[in-house]
Parts: sequence; structure tokens; C-alpha cells
Amino acid sequence: MKKLLICLVTLAGCQSSGDKKSIEQIQDQVMVVHDEIMPRTGELMDLKEKISHQIDSLSKITPVSAGIQARQEEGLKINKSLTETDSLMYAWMNHYNADSVKGLDETQAKAYLDQELKKISEVKAKINGGITQAKEFLRN
Repeated sequence: MKKLLICLVTLAGCQSSGDKKSIEQIQDQVMVVHDEIMPRTGELMDLKEKISHQIDSLSKITPVSAGIQARQEEGLKINKSLTETDSLMYAWMNHYNADSVKGLDETQAKAYLDQELKKISEVKAKINGGITQAKEFLRN
């Protein structure tokens, strides 16, 4: 009976450390995504500036044709999207607090981190999509 109790306590201890490792793994995943896309925000803003210059150049062309006007509107739309995407990244960074999991039980901590991983992954998709769209606009 005593051996069974020791086995159960040992097993429970291993499971708890496994959960903590899982929490750490999720935190690491969140930070990997963050670290991957953070440098891309600079690229995002560089592209926004290039598009702004192109819009300015187009605004100096007279007479304004429908094609030029459509191109300007497309550039403005892309720039607005790039600005919103950049704001999403900084809003996420201001909201995310890795230390907040310390006061939560394991289930709550995992749920919080899973939610944050989902949020930062969505930001990543928007950043990557915005960069692709901006580069395509500038190529044409």
C-alpha cells in the first residue's frame, strides 16, 4: 500500500511538471511568433512609405485619368491596411503579459496562452499578407 501511494505521488508530481513544461512551451511558441514578425513591422512601414511616395507622384499627374485615380485609391487602401496591421501588432504587445500566467492555475494559464498564440498568429498572417499585397502593388 505504501509503495502504491509513493508511485501515485511520484506520478502526480511528474504530471504537474509536465503541465508546467507545456505552459512554458506555449509561452515559447508565442514568443517565437512575436520574434519572427517583429522585424517585419519595419518592412511594413518601409513599404507604406514607398506606397505613399507613389501616391504623391500620381497626384502630380494631370489630367487625372480614371486609371490614375484607381491606382491612388488602391494605394491609399493598402496603406490604411498596413497602418491598421502595425497597430494590431503594437496593441497585442501592450496587452500581452507573460507574467500574468503566474497567478493562474494551469488550465487558465494554458487557455490564456493558447488565446494569445492565436492572436499573435492572426497578426502574423495579417503582416505577411500586408507585405505581400504592398510588394505586389509596388511591382505593378
